[in-house]
Amino acid sequence: MKNDIFNFSRFGKYFVSDIRTCRSNFGLSLLTIALLFPVATYFITTTFNFVVNSVWDGPDMGLRVFVFAVAMLCMIITMPVKCYGRITEKQYGSSWLMLPASRLEKFVSMFLLTCIIVPVAGIVLYLGMDALICALDHTCGKNLIAGGMELIRGMGDLQSLTMNFVDENVTIEDAAVVQEILKQVSSPWLYVDEIFAMTLPFLLGAVFFKSGKTVKTFLALFAISTAISIAATPLMTNWAMNIFNNMNDDPMAVMELFRNGFFKHLVLIDIISDTVSNLALMAGIWFRIKTLKH
Repeated sequence: MKNDIFNFSRFGKYFVSDIRTCRSNFGLSLLTIALLFPVATYFITTTFNFVVNSVWDGPDMGLRVFVFAVAMLCMIITMPVKCYGRITEKQYGSSWLMLPASRLEKFVSMFLLTCIIVPVAGIVLYLGMDALICALDHTCGKNLIAGGMELIRGMGDLQSLTMNFVDENVTIEDAAVVQEILKQVSSPWLYVDEIFAMTLPFLLGAVFFKSGKTVKTFLALFAISTAISIAATPLMTNWAMNIFNNMNDDPMAVMELFRNGFFKHLVLIDIISDTVSNLALMAGIWFRIKTLKH
């Protein structure tokens, strides 16, 4: 019975086939996003600077980080629809359901491609092209990889500096709490689940809606976020105003912020909330696949 649910040999064959199908549907788009975006940003910026200021100057770090974020957002939004959006169509969806693989194998393959393989490939290609451009033209400054490493080192230096502010108002325990929060926040592994949390909603939208998948996904996200904001705003506003008023009366009251249990366990709360959200989205995708019929 286990082999009917998940067979590694069968899954391997299906996974390879799924990669080929996704490459056929999204490969060109991935190359366009990961390679054309940094190249276009470079040529547009250098041309503009040359025409307006008569100097050859490449895009700075801030602009390249912004374009990188936009490119990754475009990849996250478009990939699930291109690779899996057609399974809601009658002919294509019927063929997909008849493929020799269990629902669990199809679900795992879908998750791996959407949340891990394609994002990693896109990030590697984009950062590689950015590094090549910066190596060829030093007016761009540091590449994004070097800038990210410098940011991490800066967070590490900030951790060590916190112990220098120990006095009668800021205890060693307070400084240690701040130091631990900075250490956790500066860890790149903390943001892995954020990629899942950004990608899974669009995968769910791709397999759930039959038409207007991207637009309806955005509308659903807007409605959910609006409802959460309406429910949370009264509580958060009173809490934030109390902290702000205390800070105006006593600048050192900012330490009360870090002594608060919420901030002490900020990273844990973030991990738990992201995990719950991701599991809920994965459950939605799983049940949609399970109930998909044509």
